[in-house]
Amino acid sequence: MSHRLIQRPCSDDESFEQVDIVPTNLPPPNVDLNSYVPVSPRTSPLTREQFESMLDKDGRLVSEHQLRKAVFLGGVQPCIRKEVWRFLFGLYPCTSTAREREALLLDYVVKYNELKSRWKTLLVLASPPGQTALEQGLLARYQLPAPPEKAEVRSPDAWQQQEPVMERAMDHLNSQAAAVQAGSIDFAGLGHADLAAQCSTPEMQQRVECLQLQARVYVNRKRIDINQLRSYLRIIDKDVPRTDRDVEYYKGHANPHLTQLRDILATFACYNDQLGYAQGMNDILARFLYVLGSEVETFWCFQRYMDTVQMDFMEEGMLRKIELVRHLMTETDSGLLKRLEEQELGNLFFCHRWMLLGFKREFSFMDSLRCFEILSSHHLELHSITAERALMMEEMKEFANTRGDVRSTNLAYAKEYTFEVFMCAAILMECRDELAKCTDTGMIFSFINSLTFDLDDTLSKAEKLFFTYCKKTVSESFQLVDTDDLTKRSGSPFSSLLSKAS
Repeated sequence: MSHRLIQRPCSDDESFEQVDIVPTNLPPPNVDLNSYVPVSPRTSPLTREQFESMLDKDGRLVSEHQLRKAVFLGGVQPCIRKEVWRFLFGLYPCTSTAREREALLLDYVVKYNELKSRWKTLLVLASPPGQTALEQGLLARYQLPAPPEKAEVRSPDAWQQQEPVMERAMDHLNSQAAAVQAGSIDFAGLGHADLAAQCSTPEMQQRVECLQLQARVYVNRKRIDINQLRSYLRIIDKDVPRTDRDVEYYKGHANPHLTQLRDILATFACYNDQLGYAQGMNDILARFLYVLGSEVETFWCFQRYMDTVQMDFMEEGMLRKIELVRHLMTETDSGLLKRLEEQELGNLFFCHRWMLLGFKREFSFMDSLRCFEILSSHHLELHSITAERALMMEEMKEFANTRGDVRSTNLAYAKEYTFEVFMCAAILMECRDELAKCTDTGMIFSFINSLTFDLDDTLSKAEKLFFTYCKKTVSESFQLVDTDDLTKRSGSPFSSLLSKAS
């Protein structure tokens, strides 16, 4: 068996891990190699015992590749999802120790509080004197309890009667900033009670003061457009109350988790000139807050995730992503694509929501969490170790079929095909017969918007499509050989390939 070692970069630093890429997913005995397409068996979610076995005694993640593979194959048990996501989404480097992560958390808390308190302060300074917190934009109406009488009626006068409530809410909103100013940050709420005790020491007080100075320099370098921020807040205040209200975590009047969603989205938007706020961000953020349960950690995880997908929120990136689905459909099911084009849906714009939200509305909320972490594992991408294994295995079979003759061209395949692109194609191909029955655009849209799927089944079909594409790529590459060279080898097995390629 052929072995190769490659150096795989870790996700958040300059280190690397060494991985043996011996081919896996070997076919069962007596199976035709030419028709065999490997698909990994789905496993149970990653357990705490399995996760802790991947950490060394200092808390470092020993094998990022092993973690990402385990997440891809089965997702993560809810009880450890918070700890796994911190690594998966880059909140903490995989090579960081437990003590280093505590220091990073302190920096995150101080910096986030400075970011949030600055835009709140500027909103007050830019508002005419005498305006209430609600009028200044510091609060949204859904953050306040409903008036005691006729809760469904929310007139301006009724809200003015809630002024004492608004004042208390303002006190709560500013409490974190005040804690930073006093050097007494509440780490216990983040699940780090040991750090809460350390904050009372002179060393920790000095550390906090130093971080405060650094955070203020960092924050003051960033320009805030107050008018643009108010515009973002108007949109955010329409979207947040509609976010996952069927999930217990976000139900009810004056839900504090909605307030956290609003503050994180506003903080992100006012410091991100390129993206600002766009619809769909609230759906993505809601998953992070539900899992992490910490406003600070959620903000930084969300920001790192948005750094990787920001092009998907821009027109150029959106069109490119959809074009990738079109290209893949052309190679895998051109007949279905032609059918959609006849119904004026060949642009496949409806696929963008699937990829942007990680198929959130096609599965139940809990399944959507698992789908999100599986897609974010990036274990099965065309630039991944697994893809390299699959391509190498296909090359070995083709070399055997051609008695060792070497092709004269390199593999040419679209590494931009991410796994969600294969999921889109697999879903469309799964619904092929139903789509063929639709007689107009309205029927197709109605059908697409009502789709629900079994997650494991969909993942398996997408994975089979992934490996089928790898197999097809290698097979076609071996046919693209130097024709002059083949002419000289009329008696070799390449002669049949030449006639097939022509």
